[in-house]
Amino acid sequence: MLLALVFVLPAQAGASSAEAPAFSLKNLQGGQDSLSDYRGQVILLNFWATWCRPCRAEMPSMERLWQAYRGQGLAVVAVSTDNGGEARVRNFARRLDLSFPILLDPDNRVSDAYQVSAVPVSFLIDRQGRIVARILGSKDWFSGAALQQVEMLLRQ
Repeated sequence: MLLALVFVLPAQAGASSAEAPAFSLKNLQGGQDSLSDYRGQVILLNFWATWCRPCRAEMPSMERLWQAYRGQGLAVVAVSTDNGGEARVRNFARRLDLSFPILLDPDNRVSDAYQVSAVPVSFLIDRQGRIVARILGSKDWFSGAALQQVEMLLRQ
C-alpha cells in the first residue's frame, strides 16, 4: 500500500502566493524550456526522480490530466532531479508513454530555487505566474479533488 503525505497551501498563505522562480532547463528533445514559455497557462510543476516510487506512481495520472486539460490552458511540466544521466530519464518517460514536457535539473539548481528537499513535490502556478499551492508527496492528479483545483484555476 502506498501512503502519501500531502499538504496543500492555499493562495492566501503568504509564501504560497509568491511569484514562481524563473528558470530555464534542458528538455528531453535537446532544447531549452523556460518557465516564461508557459506564461498565461495554469502550470502543474512537478519535481521527481526515476528512483522515486511515489513519483513513478503519480506519473500516469499526470499524463491523463495533461491529455484532458492541455487544450484548456494547462501545462504539466516535470523536472527530473536525477543526476544519473539523460538516458535514464528518457527511458523512464518512454516506458510510461509520457508526452508532457520533461526537463532536466541534474545539479538541482531549480529544485533549490523552489526549496525542494524531497520528491515528489508539485506546485500549482496560476496564469499570472504565482505559486498557489505546494503539494508534498504523491497525488492522483486525475482524482476529484485535484481536478477541482485545476478546473478552478483554469476558470480564473
